[in-house]
Amino acid sequence: MEEEGSRRRPSDAVLCECSVLAARRTTRSRSKAIVVNPRTSSQRRFRRFIESIVRKVFDNQRKSPRDNVSAASATQIQADVTPTKSAHLAELNVVSPPKRTASAPASRLNVNGTLDSNGNYGRKTASQSDLNYSSELSVASPTRHAIPELDLTFDNYNDEQYRPTPKPAPVISRPLPPKPQAPKEPIYYPQGKPVPQLQNDTALRRVCEVFRSFPNQKCTLDNMAAVCEAAGLPMYWKMPVFLAITNDEDRPATQVDFTSWWKAMTSVAHDESARFVYTLTMGSRSYLQPEDFYEMLMDIIHTHPGLAFYRDATEFHDKYCQVVMTRIFWNDAHSWSGKLTTDRLRKGGVLQAIRNLQFDDDINKSLRYFSYEHFYVVYCKFWEIDSDHDLKISSNDLAQHAGSALVPMVVDRIFSGAVCTNPNRGQPVEEIGLAEFTQFLLAEEDKTHPTSIEYWFRILDLDGDGFVTLYDMELFHTQVQRKLANEGIDSMAFPDVACQLIDMLNIPGGASSFRLSDLKKSSLRGRFINTFVNWRKFFAQETNEGSESPRIEDEGGQELTEWDRYCIEEYEAMMEDDQADAETISLNLEEDDGRSSLAYHDVL
Repeated sequence: MEEEGSRRRPSDAVLCECSVLAARRTTRSRSKAIVVNPRTSSQRRFRRFIESIVRKVFDNQRKSPRDNVSAASATQIQADVTPTKSAHLAELNVVSPPKRTASAPASRLNVNGTLDSNGNYGRKTASQSDLNYSSELSVASPTRHAIPELDLTFDNYNDEQYRPTPKPAPVISRPLPPKPQAPKEPIYYPQGKPVPQLQNDTALRRVCEVFRSFPNQKCTLDNMAAVCEAAGLPMYWKMPVFLAITNDEDRPATQVDFTSWWKAMTSVAHDESARFVYTLTMGSRSYLQPEDFYEMLMDIIHTHPGLAFYRDATEFHDKYCQVVMTRIFWNDAHSWSGKLTTDRLRKGGVLQAIRNLQFDDDINKSLRYFSYEHFYVVYCKFWEIDSDHDLKISSNDLAQHAGSALVPMVVDRIFSGAVCTNPNRGQPVEEIGLAEFTQFLLAEEDKTHPTSIEYWFRILDLDGDGFVTLYDMELFHTQVQRKLANEGIDSMAFPDVACQLIDMLNIPGGASSFRLSDLKKSSLRGRFINTFVNWRKFFAQETNEGSESPRIEDEGGQELTEWDRYCIEEYEAMMEDDQADAETISLNLEEDDGRSSLAYHDVL
């Protein structure tokens, strides 16, 4: 029984434990054992190589059943367990691998001295069938306090034979350094994009030369045109610039005054819009109010060739200024706060119109702002309905406009403060002046203008929630139907009209209410607004449905707006009426002269 037990192959756990303990113990042995002292790098690599093979073999043995151990593996690994008399150690003798033969290079040999399937040698991925070597394992019967030792012989070891395949050096991908980029400029410049300092200094030197040409190097208002030209400013900035450099004092301006003002202005205002606001407000605000234009407009009246006939009518100068200021804010401000910001001024057209005044002697070519004919039409319409001529219009006076074409609810909404731009906006008013009437007339005669659309939307939005519902529309259109009924004109019921109105706005889903954006997108917004505001225009567009007004262009080839065409027609009609009145007056005077002469002869 002892012989059979000695011949029996030890278990895998015992072999694994013995190999691990023997590999790790190098200095604790008490008997005469061979201690390996790897002095060279080759010996250390070989020891690690043998340990990896032993671990691989034992791992594969544990994975397979004991009864299915192949004969090849049994012949490859032989273990003899023999008892020793000392009974304190079990020796594990591993025979060194065979030497390299000349049949294959060392770098292409496996553990058996042959090439593996991958053409590599000494890799951890070798299979169990590739491990073919001769070794003898002698494991004594374990006794108490027995420490196994590993006996490794390096007599036949060759450094070149067991050189492992060198691993390729890892490629370290380093990101390329970023390319130097120019600093990004800010997208938005509230005061304009800064200009080079050299440009400002060059303009200042030109102005200084102009000042030296004046008597006593002092400048009056009459000489400011040359100063503005030297500084690169429009000529009709001369009045605001003169007031700014003299601090609104009644005295001539000096070179020192202009230099200090110019440096202060160019340090914060860099483009034309910002400099215009700085000049008119003397640097106190970043926006303009209507009264800021007053001095400049008065200077235009007194110096522009197109208004030479108008200079003696001083009682109408203020009225002209009111109409022009209202039109400037109507076209460029796009706000109901009564403020014209630098950004809106930059996007508007009044600055270019001011610059063009010095090149054109006909003031009436400035259709959007300074036309005298347009002012004449507005003032005459205002004078017609001002019953007591106190330059104030009541709700009863406004109801008489255009032959009582407005419905009563529209008149009430105008006086409710819904469309006022004064500080008391939203508060009811009893009377309106020329400025408010100018806004009304601009909105009434050109309903396609963006500000006009906002004007009428505020009128129709009774509760101010930003939506005009069918209920609001029905209230206004009911009064239009009453006006038509008083004139003996039949009209459709409101449900039929409402279907047409929804189609005009082209609201997705056929909603029963609309917003301001929906009204602005519609190409039929003018016809839509007339349905609730002006019963005469509503009747005219219903009877002339399908007919379009002819296209009229100005001298520059641009199409005239509805407001421009209205002013042309009204001005011509007023001129014909004035001429007819003049002829009537002259005939009456001739008749009076004839009667007086006849009576004189009779007396004689």
